[in-house]
Amino acid sequence: MAVYKFKVYFEDYDDINRVIEIKSTQTFLDLHKGILASINFDEKQMASFFMSNDSWKKGQEITLEDMSEKGSDPIPVMKNAKLSQYIIDPHQKILYVYDFIECWSMLIELISISKEENPKTKYPVCIKSIGLAPKQYDKVQKFGMVDDNEFDEITKNYLDHSDEVPGDISDDDDDEFGAFDGGEGGEEAVIED
Repeated sequence: MAVYKFKVYFEDYDDINRVIEIKSTQTFLDLHKGILASINFDEKQMASFFMSNDSWKKGQEITLEDMSEKGSDPIPVMKNAKLSQYIIDPHQKILYVYDFIECWSMLIELISISKEENPKTKYPVCIKSIGLAPKQYDKVQKFGMVDDNEFDEITKNYLDHSDEVPGDISDDDDDEFGAFDGGEGGEEAVIED
């Protein structure tokens, strides 16, 4: 039975990568779990694999849960999709997206195929790890996004401390440029050539 060796790296952090070996008869769910274990991410979020060409163009999607719509072609599910059914190129490229809110994108490249497995190895296995993986839930914080409750609190505090919107012109303010001349009881502005 063949063993695939994949190089997995973050799209945004190409200096962080993992090399994972997995049997060809295992599923994309096994690969999904192997990737997450190698970077210390939990398994609580949705994910998809996209079979890709050499230019990383997304092809066939393989989802964690059944996302097929009634009346459309079924989308393969990871637990039922064996790697050997989808690996058609000795240098196969796969795009992996984990957590559709944080949107972690990883690039996966098949770098070799061995004809024999090691009977002492439990696959999938990470055989090489370069770089410290980013924190799983750090992306949203990094870009300064806030959740709804935090946004409501910030807005409430702002409105409590601000009786008047800055920049508003009150009726009592003098109009030094004559922009408001010509109202009730006022004179019309005259433009001279």
